[in-house]
Amino acid sequence: MSKKENERFGVFSMGVFLLVFYILFDSTYDVILYISLGAIFLGLLALLYPLLSRRKRFSNAQLEHIDVMTGNEFEAYTTFLLAKHQFEQIKLTKDYGDQGIDVIATKNGITYGIQCKRWKKNVGNKAIQEVYAGIGYYSLDQAIVLTNSYYTESAKQLSQKLNVELWDRKTLTKMIEESL
Repeated sequence: MSKKENERFGVFSMGVFLLVFYILFDSTYDVILYISLGAIFLGLLALLYPLLSRRKRFSNAQLEHIDVMTGNEFEAYTTFLLAKHQFEQIKLTKDYGDQGIDVIATKNGITYGIQCKRWKKNVGNKAIQEVYAGIGYYSLDQAIVLTNSYYTESAKQLSQKLNVELWDRKTLTKMIEESL
């Protein structure tokens, strides 16, 4: 859990604690009941808002929005898009030391490792090498590099040799259109 998520959960937990305290020990002070219910409500709202907000923002995303996302936002958007395409068990890897895999997802019994590259220039060999190493590290079945851009000729050749799928701007556009 991130620090913000911990804080949001803390508000919710405090509300539950106060409610239990009110019920078990001191039901004479109604103010404790109101504070506990308020904290539970605010905690739940704080926990759910980012999920609902991301869903709304991502459901309307087009390439011009994707082109200005941060790398982390693009990775989060990728999880949203994969879910729309019936991928399951979708999870983001940690931000640092991810071993070349940003997203892990399963579809039709195949576990994929996906490297996300939200770039302005063409993606080269390094991304293919990283995701190829990552599938071995995580014991995955298939590697994919997803970009909002395109690939160099050298990257295309290497991906064929290493059996790494390349999803470029055209593939991303098609996935977006199919998910609407």
